[in-house]
Amino acid sequence: MKVILNQDIKKLGKKGDVVEVAKGYARNYLLPKNLGIKATEKNILIAEQIQQKRQASIEENIELANSIKTGLADAKIVIAANSTDEGTLYASISNDLIIEAIEKFSGYKINESQISDNAIKEIGLHDITINLSGDVSFEVTLEIVPET
Repeated sequence: MKVILNQDIKKLGKKGDVVEVAKGYARNYLLPKNLGIKATEKNILIAEQIQQKRQASIEENIELANSIKTGLADAKIVIAANSTDEGTLYASISNDLIIEAIEKFSGYKINESQISDNAIKEIGLHDITINLSGDVSFEVTLEIVPET
């Protein structure tokens, strides 16, 4: 049975995708929970519009990511933190501190959910990954220096 997804469903598809599923799965799970609708001609046209909007959004994100990546490539992002004499930090660097540093040094505002989980616990250079969307990600180097 062909179904148009109303939401992103892991291992099945993204919102607006037309997918072939078992009749029981569609009748008992997708349709009652409003996760999908039957793929009629009218609904397929709506799904195509959703897919076009998604593609346009992806292209915008790629352009934005390239501009942010270019801007961050020239920026030197430095965070000062309390540390021991051996270079171990007393407290790990949080994503909030990383966001503040990126905004301060480059002017770009990034959400916490866009930064991959990092456990920065030492002084030095650290690469962090920024995911602007599922398709667009890049790395930024942070320099952690001892606070004086």
